[in-house]
Amino acid sequence: MITDSQGNRWYKGNLHTHTTNSDGARTPEEALRIYKELGYDFIALTDHWYYGGAGEYDGMLVLSGIEYDWAKDGCYHIVGYGMNSDPGLERGAAPQQMIDAIKRCGGVATLAHPAWSLQRPDKMILLDGVDCTEIYNSVSGYPYSARPYSGTLIDVATAYGYRTVLTAADDTHFYGDEVGRGAVYVKANELSRDAIVGAILRGDVLPTTGPFISCSAEDGYFVLRCEAGCRYVQFFSNNYFNPDTTTTGGVVREARFRIKRADRFVRAEAVDFEGRVAYSQYYYLR
Repeated sequence: MITDSQGNRWYKGNLHTHTTNSDGARTPEEALRIYKELGYDFIALTDHWYYGGAGEYDGMLVLSGIEYDWAKDGCYHIVGYGMNSDPGLERGAAPQQMIDAIKRCGGVATLAHPAWSLQRPDKMILLDGVDCTEIYNSVSGYPYSARPYSGTLIDVATAYGYRTVLTAADDTHFYGDEVGRGAVYVKANELSRDAIVGAILRGDVLPTTGPFISCSAEDGYFVLRCEAGCRYVQFFSNNYFNPDTTTTGGVVREARFRIKRADRFVRAEAVDFEGRVAYSQYYYLR
């Protein structure tokens, strides 16, 4: 847990984890131990078509979880966590059925690794009820694959009306060093299922591969702050021409993006001196 300068508590978690209950290389017990030793506060075990129940492991919160997949008309992986019961789907269910079933059971429906899945923005905006989308997925990158980052794809979908909470996750299979690379910090008053799920749905989430940042809208600017200092900050919007897209030089602790008349959304990324990235949530303007 991190306590920020305003006294808010931020709990660290991994929301996409596989074990020997599907195609992971470690048992559930081993997976929980590994993430506990890495200092995580909560985790969801999200095996393919296998419902992992909620619980607790040595003070670490365990959310219920499952991952569904579909590859008949495009590739869709839908992760659910925080459900109050097993959605009970059988193989062959379509993506919208997956989302609906997760939400009926009180869970959070996440579109996993859309860049790795070669998702199309015109298909993404037709999905009703997606709560979160992974902007970064560790196992989708080197050395196992080549598309861990989905920010550009999500930006294009967002320009056409897609609305989502951004997350980052390992998608751990325990192949190797994907463990502990992607995470979320969630701002919550306590470490409980209701507090964590509620905060995620509100968007009180920081996806990151390392740095801790804060963002706010202030007097016509979108402002990013990184107390530890970053190498550079970049801002992303639907607007094509932005002279203040990048802030760099020395140690960057604050960057400001002037919100312009044509901007419909803005988000930011901060890169530290080890190449690790923190991703803000979208700030929607209209």
